[in-house]
Amino acid sequence: MSLKKIAVLLFDDAELLDFTGPLEVFGALKYLFPEECEKITTIGLSDPITISKLDMKIIPGIQKKIDDDYDLLVIPGGMGTRSIIKNEDNLMDIQGMIQRSYRIASVCTGSLILAKLGLLKDRIATTHFAATDLLKELDPSIEVDRSKRYHDHDSVIIAEGVSAGIDMSFHLISKFCSKDISDKVRQYIEYHQEKT
Repeated sequence: MSLKKIAVLLFDDAELLDFTGPLEVFGALKYLFPEECEKITTIGLSDPITISKLDMKIIPGIQKKIDDDYDLLVIPGGMGTRSIIKNEDNLMDIQGMIQRSYRIASVCTGSLILAKLGLLKDRIATTHFAATDLLKELDPSIEVDRSKRYHDHDSVIIAEGVSAGIDMSFHLISKFCSKDISDKVRQYIEYHQEKT
């Protein structure tokens, strides 16, 4: 498996850092190591999308349907996930994207979408601290564990709230490219643990 083709889902009221964090990390990978990452696509459930908490609109690269098979599909969180899990059309669109993706990674309350689609059944998962009860309500078989920033089940990776998507992205670069490449990308965007 590789990270040559990455797709990032966008929807109304998505949390900005949930998707821009991974986009920044993978974008730097593509810039520094184009042989490792050839294509990054944003896919919108609408066009344009409105960002959570901000008067900001973003135009996705493509709309509703993936145009290719992808190594990784990133599903962010945000208040918009609450509408999506009640919208059969949105869920069907996302299910179609998942079927064309080798791996799926959720950030924050993106895990609610995965739970609603049955992809977290009997798995250890995490989410934003304010959504743990809802995650368990959607699928009582999920073991919610917030002791780690992310849980990697190989085909499904689940990161906890907001900024954890950055850590998850570096983990995936280390896993599928190398620790050295991950360290170089980390150095390039100057993302390090806080110095004390």
